[in-house]
Amino acid sequence: MPLLDLAFLWIDRPETPSNVGVLMLFDPPPAGSASAAAARVVRAYRASRPGHPFDVVPDLSMVLLPHWRPAGRVDMRRHVLRERLAAPGDLGALCHLVARLHETPLDRSRPLFSVHVIDGLASGQLAVYLKSHHASWDGRYALERIFGQLRREPGAVTPPFFAATRDAPGVPGAEHVAASLASGVRSLVTQAAAAKELFSRLSVRARGGPGGAPARGNHPFAGPHTRFNEPVGPGRSYACFSLPLDEMRRVAVACGGTLNDVALAVVDAGVEHFLAGLGERPRQPLVAMCPVSLRDPGDHEATTKAATLFVPLARPRSGVADRLRQITANTRDAKIEFRSLSREAALDYAALAFGLWFASDTLGLGAITRPVINLTVSNVGAVESPRYLGDCRLVAAYPVSMLADPCGLNVTVVSVDGHMDFGIVANAAVCADAFELSRACEAAFARLARAVKLRPPPAPSQPRAARRKRVSP
Repeated sequence: MPLLDLAFLWIDRPETPSNVGVLMLFDPPPAGSASAAAARVVRAYRASRPGHPFDVVPDLSMVLLPHWRPAGRVDMRRHVLRERLAAPGDLGALCHLVARLHETPLDRSRPLFSVHVIDGLASGQLAVYLKSHHASWDGRYALERIFGQLRREPGAVTPPFFAATRDAPGVPGAEHVAASLASGVRSLVTQAAAAKELFSRLSVRARGGPGGAPARGNHPFAGPHTRFNEPVGPGRSYACFSLPLDEMRRVAVACGGTLNDVALAVVDAGVEHFLAGLGERPRQPLVAMCPVSLRDPGDHEATTKAATLFVPLARPRSGVADRLRQITANTRDAKIEFRSLSREAALDYAALAFGLWFASDTLGLGAITRPVINLTVSNVGAVESPRYLGDCRLVAAYPVSMLADPCGLNVTVVSVDGHMDFGIVANAAVCADAFELSRACEAAFARLARAVKLRPPPAPSQPRAARRKRVSP
């Protein structure tokens, strides 16, 4: 079992289950109801046989090295469930249900996944919430497998994400385990070199750049302590919203940034507004952990292959356009440093940073050590449209990610059908209503879009000869 997957199982506790998932909304079929469509989906999904990695369970016994072993017979009625919202069945009620389902740990005696097919929405739509364990996959592979199983046109319900596929490997055999052990021994020198490289980078962070100026690049342990760094409790608060991609692109181009920079700026402004409303406006820029996929094209291995950027966001009280420009510069510096790392160091960066935090917390130094991050913001990619579940068209996909100390706020996005869908998961002990955050983020984007519209358009470019003539004596 890869070390990162083992780490996700190790931190999987009742307070911090390593659950990751997505809430999908589908328009009902042209002829028929969401309730009838839900019944068809449940029947089809329960009739499907799970394949790897959804036909195994973790074995962390001390007799053998941690590994996955076959689960045996799987009762699909325990994994595919039917839910119905009570009136009024609005988005708030749906998100409250998803929060309750998401905070429940998965049963390790059975394969680590569940699907909840939900009707009763006031909109008449069908909702599907699924969750699995982060040890089974990362966001990019989950995106490909979940949405790759949906149809591109209406028709019968296709096999679900957990069903056996031709490119999914089975449970590793003894010869594979032996080869993995040999490979692990050979990689010890490489891992030691990566650790040395990372300690060197972190020491630069501590010393600062030339003249004592802050070093440019990734900045773990640089953010202030906020309520989202309080110990994560078992409760979850969940909210979702969408922003138009065309408008986000226009804003990004106007400010010289990317779609990810715009998403970071919107979340940063929304979180600062939320904290300011509680009289807790931070005095230093927040630091966001931004996962980066290292999965090669065509790589379908069921594991997590992601590295991490530690991006300082904007100075508090920054204007909306200036906030985006600061974040654009900071993400650019973090990416430059990231590209200078070896692949092993890139993969180990987050493990080392969180390991240092855990060590300081264990030694009772948490009160005098800054948190390694303040929040997580992740973009898992885009879904090509259209996509259908049977004859129900996909209209939104809101990620539902995990929380783990010392970070009680996760915002994950995916792009679907011309909009970017945001899923906010918060520690309910410090943020009982995540919709306060979502409304603040939406308002921040509206201000940003207005600010860009108010900026004068750039002057039309002049022919090179004309420009020379105008500036000559």
